[in-house]
Amino acid sequence: MAEPPRRQDPVALAVLGGAVVLVVALAVYLLLAVRSQPEAEPVESLAQRLREGVQRQIAELRTGRKPASRARPAAPQTQKSEPSRGVIFPEAGRSWRYSVRVEPEVWRDITLTYRTAQGSGVVGVRTEFRHAGGQSAFDLGVFARNHPSHANTRFPGFFMYAAYLEHPLEPGQAVAFGWRWQGGAQKAARTKRFEGKVIGWEEIELAGGKLPAAKIEGTLSYVEDGRVHGRARETFWYAPKVSQIVRITREGKTPDEAATRIVAELAEYR
Repeated sequence: MAEPPRRQDPVALAVLGGAVVLVVALAVYLLLAVRSQPEAEPVESLAQRLREGVQRQIAELRTGRKPASRARPAAPQTQKSEPSRGVIFPEAGRSWRYSVRVEPEVWRDITLTYRTAQGSGVVGVRTEFRHAGGQSAFDLGVFARNHPSHANTRFPGFFMYAAYLEHPLEPGQAVAFGWRWQGGAQKAARTKRFEGKVIGWEEIELAGGKLPAAKIEGTLSYVEDGRVHGRARETFWYAPKVSQIVRITREGKTPDEAATRIVAELAEYR
């Protein structure tokens, strides 16, 4: 139901008239002042704002209420982007040397040295295996996920694990990868599979100092024709600063290794 019209109070009308006269006088003064300042707001714009101000004052005097103010648009909310995930590739021309211990002690004074080289758009890895009784050198393969060359690697193949790690590595993150396992016979049904997770981050003490590294624990399984032929428990630490594993331990009997315990630790990086 509409409200009945209100009676106009003579006192209020007098006050309203005085206010209007005051506002108009102020407007005239401002208009004259603006004309003398070339850098000031344009006269037409200022006059429009003054008219709007007079109308608001009259409305307040008549109704006793303030007109609703325009709502300011909400400030745009910045969306936090998710950290990008991916593989950290080692630079070509770098080398990593590891000291290795095995049990039973089939070899002594073992070192594994890996060198990366650029070729045809890929990073290749050359490996040197030294021990007290001799040495050998071989191409480990190409540093890339699911590359066929990974099937020929035994324990030295841990260098390729880094090609399967999704960064950033976070506690609780699942880690799973695998490749074909040749083991002497060329069988496509043979696969080697690692399944584990990121335990957390630790400071690892190495010969060259301390490095922050992600600790990853899991099981390496050798599967042939759907049956598991061997398992080993592996724990390794990955350090982004050197783009590689800095320590790894393997415990268990596997078809491609005589040792039941193997420990490798980074001794030099350059």
